[in-house]
Amino acid sequence: MQVVLTEKANPPRRFQNAIQTIDLHHKCDEPIWGHFAILGARADPREKSMSIAETYEVYPLYAWTVTGLLVTSVVMFFVLMVISAPYGRHQRAGWGPTINARLAWVAMEAPSPVGFALVFFMSKNAFEPVPLILLAMFMIHYVYRSFVYPFRMRGGRKTEPVLLTSLAFVLNAANGTTNAFAITVIAPHLGSTWLTDPRFLIGFVLFFSGYAINHHADAVLRNLRRPGETGYKIPRGGLYNWVSSPNYFGEILEWIGFALAAWTLPAWVFVAFTCANLVPRALTNHRWYQERFEDYPKKRRALIPRIL
Repeated sequence: MQVVLTEKANPPRRFQNAIQTIDLHHKCDEPIWGHFAILGARADPREKSMSIAETYEVYPLYAWTVTGLLVTSVVMFFVLMVISAPYGRHQRAGWGPTINARLAWVAMEAPSPVGFALVFFMSKNAFEPVPLILLAMFMIHYVYRSFVYPFRMRGGRKTEPVLLTSLAFVLNAANGTTNAFAITVIAPHLGSTWLTDPRFLIGFVLFFSGYAINHHADAVLRNLRRPGETGYKIPRGGLYNWVSSPNYFGEILEWIGFALAAWTLPAWVFVAFTCANLVPRALTNHRWYQERFEDYPKKRRALIPRIL
């Protein structure tokens, strides 16, 4: 891929010294990470929307990674509707070697914030207001999930299958990098005027509402047992009065909010991925509670109050 720098009298603010143009007819021989750089078919690719066909031509690694995540979401949903994921209370033999659950959780979750940050700060658009706010939203969730939550988990001797940990590592790395790339490189709408757009404002509120629900639900679960106690209890309080998995409901709400606020394809693909992962797990948890506790509240739903 040949990069030609040409001078211009009044260059855009982000490229004050030069305009970058790409000769797409030349064979691309740059490293794989070159596809995640700011270089593109235009001096500032965010100045104009790109069609899906253009995206596959100009940024093939990005486009095919997003496609892969979407296809994986569909496959995963149907698999998990039949086979419950072997984690936590549902863990069972037959899934290969295991590792410590805390270590597994860090290994699974960390690629998302690390990958997001690496790609995000490769862009010259990284320090604009809207991308920075979206960065903060993404990191508020994932830094906690990656580096705080694992060490607040009860049961330090629990394990997780290496197979699931490895798959999650790859999928989270893909999610973090593609979301950062879309926000900083190919989203023409994320200028300062986006701060007053209803989609951004509603998405912002939904994200932090889901974040609060998620954290409250986790706190209820952490405090179910006193120090030294073992076994399982029926969680109560907050949205647990309405559904069996308000933590999952909160997380889905978070990412719907993030997708509205960012309004990018990878963000909506991640909503699909999150639902494909958490909806079947919520249904499995609900059945587990019903089978284990005879006095389990009959009006309590699995995931969405009064609906599901």
